[in-house]
Parts: sequence; structure tokens; C-alpha cells
Amino acid sequence: MKKLYPLLLAFVGFGLNAQVANHMVEDCNNNQNSIYQVLSTGTPLIVASKGFDCSICVSRAPGWGNWASNNPQVAVWGAMTNTYNSNIPPCSQLATWVSNHGWSDIYSFIDSSKHFFEFGTPRYIVYDPSDSTIAYEGGNQSTARSTALGLVSNNISLKENALESLYFYYQDGNLNFENVPEGNTALELYNLAGKKERSLNLGDGRKSFMMSDLPSGIYLMRLQNSSAVISRKIVLP
Repeated sequence: MKKLYPLLLAFVGFGLNAQVANHMVEDCNNNQNSIYQVLSTGTPLIVASKGFDCSICVSRAPGWGNWASNNPQVAVWGAMTNTYNSNIPPCSQLATWVSNHGWSDIYSFIDSSKHFFEFGTPRYIVYDPSDSTIAYEGGNQSTARSTALGLVSNNISLKENALESLYFYYQDGNLNFENVPEGNTALELYNLAGKKERSLNLGDGRKSFMMSDLPSGIYLMRLQNSSAVISRKIVLP
């Protein structure tokens, strides 16, 4: 069963088969990342919720390090926590984990809010970049891996959808679009704090939208029509 969601930082969730919260995280080196920053590149994402005090997690950790290294077409996150107590683990413990288990290719962070923990570890969440859904959620690592690799193949075929030919550019305070496909194309624009700044429709013949009132910075744009969903980054000067 799938769960839909759109872009960035803890919005309000709406449950199964509905749009749910995105999330921004930060590792111990102050490097920030978010679900939609990954998905906007067309890359499937596996978030592995792992407990430092979980014996299964420890035994499987080197395997995940190897798998992430051998499958760069899938992004893997390590959301680290304590399974059996509420103490927030220190960054020194994460550094030791990364070093001991070969997690240099896994974006790892302390899941201090236990956002990805839910009820236990190990737990895997696989995000699909083609339609902004959760494709798998559970404790089976083989299913998580195979699901993510399947999304890589699916995403390659989706590159041929009509939205992929859409062209956009920013000029004189306006966000302009060309080669917009027929029918309704919904646009949602989010800032990096997760706030939705615009909700527009490109299907009404209007191809230029004023954006000069928005602060300069990086935004994430989600475009959806009846057959496809794509996400793109845009920089407003």
C-alpha cells in the first residue's frame, strides 16, 4: 500500500493513500538534506531507521554499507536512534558506526525526534520519485532494496512523459513556462522551510507567473498532470 506526499520539512500528514509530511534532517557535520531534495533529482530513496542498541541492526549494518556503495542510483539514509531507551545518541557514536560499518556512502544522522522510528528497528521506508509516494514501509531489507531498484527502472521509462519536455525559466520577476502539455498541469512551489508558496494551474493558458514577491533562494517545484509527476529545483535571484 502506498502513501502520497509532497515536498520538504514536516508538513501536516494526511494518512494512508494521501499526501503526508516531508522532512528535513541534518547530520553531525551540519549538512542538511530533505526527502524532496533527493526525489527532485529523480533518485529513489531508502530511509533505514536503525538502532544503535538493536542487534539485528548491528549485524546488518556492513551489508547496507556495501549495498549503498554498489548501488549509487539509489539514495540511502541512516536514521539512527536508540531502540530501547529514550536517550538521544551522541554524534561520537554515529561516527564510530559509520567508520566500523562502511557507511561513507550513506547519509547518516541522529533521528533525535524519532521521526522515522515509529515502533521499532530496523524499519525501512522507500520513496518513489516518479509520483511522490511511499512505495514500501516495513522491516524487510530485501523488499526495500528490490523495491528501490525497481523504481530506478520505472523512473527511466517515465523520462519520456510529456512533462519532461516542459521548459521553464525565470526572467524579470516572472516564472515562465514553455512546451506545457495539453490538459491541466498543477504546480506547487515550496521553499526550503517546507512552506508552500504557490499553488497554480498551467492548464488555463497562462504560462507566466509573477514571483518577484518571493525572497531569493532555492525552491522546489512539483508539477503533476494526469499521467506523471516531476519535481524540479529552481533558484530565484
